Amino acid sequence: MTLYLDVLLLENFIVNRFLLEITAQTIRVSINRLYINLAAFIGSLYILIILQDSLNYLKSFPVKFFIALIMILITFRRKDIMFNLKTFVLFILYSMVLAGLCVFIELNSVKDLDSNMIIYDFSYKKLILSFMIMYVILRRVILFIKDRQSLQSYIFDLEIVLNNNSQKIKAFLDTGNELVEPVTGYPVIIVERNMFKETNFKSEEMFYIPYSVINGYSGKLQAIKPGKIKVNINGCFEDREALIAFCDNKLSQSGDYNALLSRGII
Repeated sequence: MTLYLDVLLLENFIVNRFLLEITAQTIRVSINRLYINLAAFIGSLYILIILQDSLNYLKSFPVKFFIALIMILITFRRKDIMFNLKTFVLFILYSMVLAGLCVFIELNSVKDLDSNMIIYDFSYKKLILSFMIMYVILRRVILFIKDRQSLQSYIFDLEIVLNNNSQKIKAFLDTGNELVEPVTGYPVIIVERNMFKETNFKSEEMFYIPYSVINGYSGKLQAIKPGKIKVNINGCFEDREALIAFCDNKLSQSGDYNALLSRGII
């Protein structure tokens, strides 16, 4: 029988990735894709040991459990012994259920099953692997769509008139932003400076707003009072009084918004 090592490695990678994925989903823990892919790849390399007759002593259950534990530690990167133990047991249970399902289907069909209970020619293998791939991809797509929908619910359309320059801007409602100008009490909208790069400001028109962040860093933001601010709330533009503070950094790497709203605006 001809075996293709790259195919075996890919199949085992997909299975390991699937098992780690559903384990993480069951315990409701977010995971880093780099670490889960690394763990799945390391686990898939175990097939190289299984294929070597001279390494039978490495095919024992303790070694298999050790490999599974390494995969858990790489994926979740937790120091909590009880967490790792519970996650390891859950991963093993899922592995046993999947292995039992494959063996059951195999024993009810006329295929090759070797003495190590390793299935090489499995008519249902492509179907199961396709299901695993589809599950992982669909879950990622669904999570992405949910994240996008959640993000869009916090994005508002703004119309800002500044020195006869009118700009329509997408702004994200930062519920943790309580920045206000201390004298007037106006809430502050942080806008990317390049949105008004063609507009010139007079120094006497500027406000300097002190701020501080969690890491202890503090400074002052340069701001100005625009002629008009309108916020689209439930399909209707409403006038608001606020200051515009400028930042040189891009606020959204994906370009979804160009400003941050203070919660005092809405």
